[in-house]
Amino acid sequence: MKRRKAVFLSQLFASAFLLLTATSAQAQLAPDSARLVLKAGVLRLLSRTYQLEAEYRLARPVSLTLAPRLLAGTVPSGISPAANEAGDKVRGYGLSLGPRFYLPGADTEGAQLAGLYLGLKVDYQQLRLSYQREAWAEDPGPDGLLYYTFRPRELTESIRRVGGVATIGYQCQVFSPRFRIDAAASLNRLSSTSSAGNDSRYLTSANDYGYSGSFFTLDLNLGFVLK
Repeated sequence: MKRRKAVFLSQLFASAFLLLTATSAQAQLAPDSARLVLKAGVLRLLSRTYQLEAEYRLARPVSLTLAPRLLAGTVPSGISPAANEAGDKVRGYGLSLGPRFYLPGADTEGAQLAGLYLGLKVDYQQLRLSYQREAWAEDPGPDGLLYYTFRPRELTESIRRVGGVATIGYQCQVFSPRFRIDAAASLNRLSSTSSAGNDSRYLTSANDYGYSGSFFTLDLNLGFVLK
């Protein structure tokens, strides 16, 4: 519990600090015609997630975001403390897609893809987790026959997650019209299906991979205007 709180607080303080930095940089805003921004997820690195997000401007107040991601590494303690202590591994991929609506009235000095926004996304994740646990299974005996034995074994669990995400955030230029900082808070509603069913190892909290329901996340992205 303490570790989960520490991870959440570190995300919160990092988001607040960088959002304040971005806001203070508004004085450097300049008119631009940004149409395509490529961003990298910063806070998601804490959860062993490597995400790129492309945002394309469809019209002045509306854009479309596409965010592929990969997961690789040891299960973070903020996701599942017991699995982290046991050295469980996670591999997987995901994709989110949806529109973003910039609200009128923000002082963006003519900058495109900047200001306060609301977003909606559909989200898909496919995960494969591996861990070691004592279990019964057949092993060959000295006589070549198979016998059931109880010993530590390498096991796997597959989890598929599908759902939607509602986001409120703020994106602005920082240091140069070419650079963007994007900070957001999201309400996620995901349904998870595990190959282990109700015996899933990953149901310890709302942050865990096997959880179905609603939960909040914070995001921080650093981006570059491609055109």
